[in-house]
Amino acid sequence: MTRRIWLATTLLLLGGCRIVSQQELADLKNPPNPHLADVSSVYASKIVPQVVSEARPLNELMQALAAAKDVDSACQQLGYRSQAENPCVFSVKVAGTVTEVNTTSRSGKMTLKQVDGQTVKVQIGPIIRGTALRDAYRGASYQDFNDQVLFGDYGKAINALAADEIEKLQPKVGDRVEVNGVFSSWDLPQRAPDITPVRVVREGGGDNGAQ
Repeated sequence: MTRRIWLATTLLLLGGCRIVSQQELADLKNPPNPHLADVSSVYASKIVPQVVSEARPLNELMQALAAAKDVDSACQQLGYRSQAENPCVFSVKVAGTVTEVNTTSRSGKMTLKQVDGQTVKVQIGPIIRGTALRDAYRGASYQDFNDQVLFGDYGKAINALAADEIEKLQPKVGDRVEVNGVFSSWDLPQRAPDITPVRVVREGGGDNGAQ
């Protein structure tokens, strides 16, 4: 009886307070794609270091984009696009003071004010929108999945890991932080779109990103 109760409880927890099917339970134990199986370690050991190493200072990047002929040439020189159907992804770093932390929406954001007075918004979750982090990673592409649902799940898993790291940091108004992250765009942006972070460091300590 105890074993049955334990199993029922486990199924409820794994299913987000619902009974999961045998197939869903099998997929949780053995994900249907190897990239889904090791997404956590790949995020820490590959995705974060890649974005950090490729990140350009935000203001420097925006100036270069303003001077670019078109988004395609800018993407070849300054960003990355895994396939023509995707927007271009740019890796950036920005430092500033947190002036607002908006958690009223589940798609939360914090606002950073840079030294020059310009502001930029950074996604903090718990729901992070878009697939910029997934699309920035050079180690996996749609061809590795050949299944739109699985590829979508891969992006959601990466976003969830990013949101978890922000949750650990607990940024507050007045904090000075440095952010490494990405944004994607179909055209030459006039101002920086919302940044999806992979690494946030609070000045004086409090690193939330994997090294």
